[in-house]
Amino acid sequence: MTLGFMPLPPPYSQAGTSSQRFSLVTNFKTFTTMAEIFVGPKETRFLVHRELLTHHSPFFTAALNGSFAESISQTVKLPAENPAIFELCVAWLYTSQLDPLVFFKDGKPAYYTLLNLYALADRLALEALRNQTIDQISDLAEQTNSVLTPSDTRILYEEIRDNAPLRALVIDLFAFKKTDKLLAEHPDDWHPLFLRDLAVYLKRPGTAALLRHSLQPWRPVSWQVTKACDECSRVLEPGARASACVSCAKVYCLRCLQRGEGRAGFETGTCRPWKGGRCRLYHEHRETEACQDLVMGRGGE
Repeated sequence: MTLGFMPLPPPYSQAGTSSQRFSLVTNFKTFTTMAEIFVGPKETRFLVHRELLTHHSPFFTAALNGSFAESISQTVKLPAENPAIFELCVAWLYTSQLDPLVFFKDGKPAYYTLLNLYALADRLALEALRNQTIDQISDLAEQTNSVLTPSDTRILYEEIRDNAPLRALVIDLFAFKKTDKLLAEHPDDWHPLFLRDLAVYLKRPGTAALLRHSLQPWRPVSWQVTKACDECSRVLEPGARASACVSCAKVYCLRCLQRGEGRAGFETGTCRPWKGGRCRLYHEHRETEACQDLVMGRGGE
């Protein structure tokens, strides 16, 4: 039997998977069986340790440890997938890393490669790879001050599920960066659903306005040093409970923090959601441990 597009809808079954961090150094002795993966219409052959596949992916757990014929032959066919993208997936399985240099072409970010990798990781239920792809796109956009192209938005809206958090990241990138000229003057057409989502996002309050900040408790000690809440504009009385961002010094009153919604000021600056609230905004952790190093609290009392 051939396994084509058989995505497991979230939440994925956790049978045969582990949320514990995986280490080749400590687990290599358990690698006793190789699985054959045939990818693409020409059936490009990959040999991958079965234990590595089943540890990270409920998709491969079902295929290689279940009652399918594949579990006997330890062979899986993925005729609809791209061998070049699957090769990146295999490299990640063995290294737990993505090589940033791979995602450049002619000196420019190749976001389409990352988008296709995310889509593959989604179909194969590789949650940790999806999260790392999110991080790679975030870092690439920040380091090169770039965003996706119109053709990239077609991949995003035609090849990736509607509720994928990757869409939220892309919308934030366009909202918080100076992209108005790019959107207006690019010779190619943007995907219409992308433009719709971006327009709606710019008109609605959301959690990104608060999560992008690194907030810590703050109280004005006098009327001379007090500030107004950057969300509701209410002047904070001396001693009022509030939080201030350690990077941009914006202040939010306790009421706005508890409500959890703010009107994102889409000015450029140091506080951007893919820097301060990446894990909570864009990651999924049904199968994997939360990455606490990327989570920043609001700091409210």
